[in-house]
Amino acid sequence: MLKKSLLFGVILAFTLSFLAFTSAESQTVPKISVKTNKKSYNPGESGVLTIKFKTAETVKIPSEPQVEVTLSGVTGGSLQGYPGDDYIDSKQVKYSFAVGNDAESGSTITITGSVKFGYCNSESGICKIGTQKFSVKIKIK
Repeated sequence: MLKKSLLFGVILAFTLSFLAFTSAESQTVPKISVKTNKKSYNPGESGVLTIKFKTAETVKIPSEPQVEVTLSGVTGGSLQGYPGDDYIDSKQVKYSFAVGNDAESGSTITITGSVKFGYCNSESGICKIGTQKFSVKIKIK
């Protein structure tokens, strides 16, 4: 009987420690939402994408490594007003872009891309890199 109780105790302790480790490691990648500063643009005009991070309460977006944005459909620019603190307090960044000079008036362009960023759980201290894809449509005047 003592052997069974001891074995049960060891299995229970192992199971609980494994579950705690698994929940810390299973931190999900934050979702993003992307919007343009306007709905329609002239050919050659510049615009701004606002990228908002939707995180769990205990998850923060660090300033380093820097957020990386890749685009297709328009010409990518650069991050604007990137914060210098340890974390992005507003949980959003802005990224400039330019519509091609050859964009056809009256057409719709789909801007597709991806955002690569770090995210950290403030309770466990675990940090990871995540990538999220997005798609936004704009009209050409």
